[in-house]
Amino acid sequence: MDTDDALEVVFATNDPAEIAIVKSLLESSEIPFLTRGDGDYDAFRGALRGTFYSPRGRPVEFLVPADMADDVRRLLDEPGEAADSAE
Repeated sequence: MDTDDALEVVFATNDPAEIAIVKSLLESSEIPFLTRGDGDYDAFRGALRGTFYSPRGRPVEFLVPADMADDVRRLLDEPGEAADSAE
C-alpha cells in the first residue's frame, strides 16, 4: 500500500475476538489494511492481571484505502452474504 493513499477507518473495536475476525476477513479477501492501536492494545492490562478486563482500553481501528472503504464496510456488515455472492 502506497503511503500517499488516503486511508479511511472502516471499523473500530475493543473486543479481541472481533479484532481476530476482522483481520481474518480482510486478509482472506486480500484487502490491504492497516491497524491503529493494535500494538498498544492490552485488554487485560498485563499478564499478571489476566482476570481484570478493561473495556476502557483504546479501540483498535482498521484502515483501508478510501476508494475501497464502502465495499469493506459492506463486507464487514454482512460477511455471510459477501461470501455467498463471491461463489
